[in-house]
Amino acid sequence: MPIHIRAVCLLVATLLASGCASSRSETAEGGPLARQITQSAHCGLTAPGHVHLTSRAEVQRLEALPGRNLSLETLKTVQFEREHIVLAAIGQKPTGGYSVTLDSSEIRSGTLELRIRVAEPAPGTMVTQALTTPCAVIAVTAEGWDDIQITRAENNR
Repeated sequence: MPIHIRAVCLLVATLLASGCASSRSETAEGGPLARQITQSAHCGLTAPGHVHLTSRAEVQRLEALPGRNLSLETLKTVQFEREHIVLAAIGQKPTGGYSVTLDSSEIRSGTLELRIRVAEPAPGTMVTQALTTPCAVIAVTAEGWDDIQITRAENNR
């Protein structure tokens, strides 16, 4: 095969491979893929993980969570045809002093990747002695992804 044909084949293969591993860090309109609405020390989610809400009806079901002290009024105002809500939780903790915040977001190969930062009380710090269920409430774009992956930001254990 002549060299110029090999070079064209290599270029096409490279472009196809890079297209398969595409990533986005903003919506088609130029807005953020995710934005933090609020956070709470008492979401009521006792296990680490996330809850993905796609409608006002799903938000209303959160009212039944025991130990929830999270106001749902702001969540009900989200335009669900444009955005969904993700609650990123770190599970039940034995004291106060924990918090969760959104660090970054990206869509990579059809997966919405949310990176969170978790703050923990420093050893010896005075904290409330109460069970808490910290989480971040994040509005995410409703389009362009099929799965969610949540990871802790680097250097954040």
